[in-house]
Amino acid sequence: MPKPKITIKLVEETLRQEVQKLDKRVQVLGVQQVKKKKVYRVTLLKDGKSGSADLKREVIERYLSQEGKGKELRGALGKAVSHLSISYGGQ
Repeated sequence: MPKPKITIKLVEETLRQEVQKLDKRVQVLGVQQVKKKKVYRVTLLKDGKSGSADLKREVIERYLSQEGKGKELRGALGKAVSHLSISYGGQ
């Protein structure tokens, strides 16, 4: 089975689908490829808070080529989403 051509658009659509599975209130605002670090930087928005996370390119490539089952990708995205959920200050 040939590997899919990995484009920013494909990565963004994939991350958007996976983020929605984790938390429907989170939006993917954008994805950038950081070639020097070999990562994709994903910017997320939840409840008016935005944040970004760097995801290793190899994790996303393994997921897209069906070699990975998604556990590693979901774990990384879950950490990024959880950082948006942390509220600071008193109640």
